[in-house]
Amino acid sequence: MAKDEKIISEVKAEANPTIPIIFVSSVRDNRLPLHNSMGLSVTDNEGKTKVVTHISRTDSGELESFILNGKALQLERVQSMSEVLRAFQKESGKNYGIKAESDNYNVFAGSSDAGAAAFVVALDKMFGTNYETEKIAFLANKISESAIRAVYGGLNTLVVEGPGAPYAKQLASEEDLKDIHIFAMTFDYDSRLSAAEIFQLTRSSPFYDYRLKMVPQWEAKIKLGLLHKDWNMVFSNAEDNCSNAHYLIESSGGRARKKEMMNAVIDVEEIRQSGLPVYWTAGGGNVINAFTWDPYASDVLKELRSRGQKPVEYKVAPSARVTEVKYE
Repeated sequence: MAKDEKIISEVKAEANPTIPIIFVSSVRDNRLPLHNSMGLSVTDNEGKTKVVTHISRTDSGELESFILNGKALQLERVQSMSEVLRAFQKESGKNYGIKAESDNYNVFAGSSDAGAAAFVVALDKMFGTNYETEKIAFLANKISESAIRAVYGGLNTLVVEGPGAPYAKQLASEEDLKDIHIFAMTFDYDSRLSAAEIFQLTRSSPFYDYRLKMVPQWEAKIKLGLLHKDWNMVFSNAEDNCSNAHYLIESSGGRARKKEMMNAVIDVEEIRQSGLPVYWTAGGGNVINAFTWDPYASDVLKELRSRGQKPVEYKVAPSARVTEVKYE
């Protein structure tokens, strides 16, 4: 360490929740998806929907604690975070211990992705490793299987098959997608399918091989749509992909989309049939996301509300970032 190098004592970082464009339907033992995937980082129009993670340096050499929304995080997630911490210690030669606190602000889905992204971005600053975005993203993915989405921001992809794989990249920034409006409809349920249950249900379906064959086609059409700003092509294929994933879940005996969520899906599809461009996606949680764009957003919002839906408007969000650094 240089004589005049400042020693960081605290770092605060933030990232935004993510939603699926190509649904992660199963993962390998190393938490990488079995097939290529795409995601979108989102926030509300004021940028307040986010996860903020604050880490403090200690002398213990361990991850001493991780408090999420005032409660200790589950053991499995802490173990994966400890492994990532050890990777930073090894690379930097600094045996720092860490205490971490993370708070979700108005986040209804995708919080684990954002929390993992903010945690690893903060560690990169604390340890002075100055990793490339891709390295940060793959470390975050060891904590949450879709964290790459939150690290990159915008609309991004994780490629696990083909030349150069695995790698990740942003396909379109928040500026590129500034005309896109996302209306999130959140439903209050006591329970939801776990990620592990979703992965087992999709893979147990006799139609899973068909999904694997279709992923390259969905990818190609979404990329072509982005190239030409053909939003119908982008989001119709995103909807097809997510619809297929939920069909596999439901045909295998599970259900992520419960009754009220299915009603929201029907509302979106009926509004589209009336002539307004709007499409939906859904992950494994309790949110249906409706996508539209200017100049149709106000009419789509009006139609959703007229059908009894209570959407919250989102926009595309940027990459994970450090927001505050304190020195000794």
